[in-house]
Amino acid sequence: MAIFPNPCLLAYLLTLMVLQLPTLDSAPFDVSAPQEPVLALVGSDAELTCRFSPNASSEHMELRWFRQTRSPAVLLYRAGQEQEDQQMAEYRGRATLVTDGLPDGRATLRIRGVRLSDQGEYRCFFKDNDSSEEAAAHLKVAALGADPHISMGVKENGQIQLKCTSSGWFPEPEVQWRTPSGDRIPVTAESRNRDEEGLFTVAASVIITDSSIKNASCCIQNLLLGQEKEVEISVPAPFVPRLTPWIVAVASVILALGFLTIASIFFTWRLYKERARERKSEFGSKERLLEELRCKKTALHEVDVTLDPDTAHPHLFLYEDSKSVRLEDSRQILPDRPERFDSWPCVLGRETFTSGSHYWEVEVGDRTDWAIGVCRENVVKKGFDPMTPDNGFWAVELYGNGYWALTPLRTPLRLAGPPRRVGVFLDYESGDISFYNMSDGSLIYTFPSTSFSGPLRPFFCLWSCGKKPLTICPAGNGPEKITVIADVQDTVPLSPLGEGPASGEVDTLHSKLISFSPSQAAH
Repeated sequence: MAIFPNPCLLAYLLTLMVLQLPTLDSAPFDVSAPQEPVLALVGSDAELTCRFSPNASSEHMELRWFRQTRSPAVLLYRAGQEQEDQQMAEYRGRATLVTDGLPDGRATLRIRGVRLSDQGEYRCFFKDNDSSEEAAAHLKVAALGADPHISMGVKENGQIQLKCTSSGWFPEPEVQWRTPSGDRIPVTAESRNRDEEGLFTVAASVIITDSSIKNASCCIQNLLLGQEKEVEISVPAPFVPRLTPWIVAVASVILALGFLTIASIFFTWRLYKERARERKSEFGSKERLLEELRCKKTALHEVDVTLDPDTAHPHLFLYEDSKSVRLEDSRQILPDRPERFDSWPCVLGRETFTSGSHYWEVEVGDRTDWAIGVCRENVVKKGFDPMTPDNGFWAVELYGNGYWALTPLRTPLRLAGPPRRVGVFLDYESGDISFYNMSDGSLIYTFPSTSFSGPLRPFFCLWSCGKKPLTICPAGNGPEKITVIADVQDTVPLSPLGEGPASGEVDTLHSKLISFSPSQAAH
């Protein structure tokens, strides 16, 4: 007799098989990584591997190695290639995927030039369609430091002190001092510091109190690597200082010579002071006479200089008294006259000189740049012709923290101190143009003697903007007392002795015409 199955049971089994079909089509896979951490030395390469099963190819899957967050990743492999734009900056060029094992279900991350910061957990993440799995791998980093260095010293009591130092260790190493027989020597001082990369520098000192110890070794161990570095040194016998008779004799002689030297220096100093007072007393009357003569010459040649607004560059602003000028960023709308400077920020004085001797002073204060001097009335005022004697300019300037004479190759000037007031002296007939530091009465520079032709005018220039103006001192504003700095001569010349250098050498002659004391020049 045939037995037919229950129709309801058949329908249930068929429905269950249909529901299980998607699951069979997308079979799950597993991802695993070794539990033991991978150990790598600083500077070497390290490889972290994870496996996925079944052993199907992962060429069309997404593979991501990451640390704390999935993005940015240590490495992202998608569509058959690495995605560098989504890689962490510190791993670009260092982290790559070894693709040889992908067909066998093996994904290996290779990190080149391992750093201490690479230590920690790495997660291997696989994704295929809607299914994903991940596993964790661990990287440990160690560093074997440099060979130990031993330095030796002797303490005041004659005991030998040894110090052992080494750097570049990780993790923190163990330091031991040993005797040749292996016995430990107690460490008296020890320090452990970490550098910017996190590596340890260690130092350990010992004092040798046992005279039987002839050799000692310093051993530094990296317990994680199971490696060590050791260096040995010979220990001399303890030094016991004793004062022998010859040492006492030498010390006594040195002490006596020291007292004699001090006494001779003091005696020489007293003699120098006395002679200086005598010379000052002898020189006093003649000095006062020369001061009076020089004051008269200064008053005789001093002129009252004012600024000519028709020559001023549009960026130069003149004050109402026509004695001060400053440079500003804004440009004035002024008539474009032939005599007006249009490129160099310059202005001329109203006065013209065709003969005689003339003297004026300019207050430069603590401005950081300026140019002062004399020029021909017909100099080219349009364009950027060099301001040199060949083009009709005789000037000195402060520019770029240096003082210069505007010669064809610009002569550097070495001054004892920065002038706050500059004196300009012109002797037309003798062809003399000289500049003086009125803060200490010294000569700044004298141009080589020139044969002038045509009118000359005072010349002023500013190179940068600022609230502090360049000011022409009013005539008759000289000091009441003058200190002579140059050697005294029987006659008083009207111009500095000698010509200024033109080849770059700095003229160190002092003024033979006007010399003011620093305290008065500050007024």
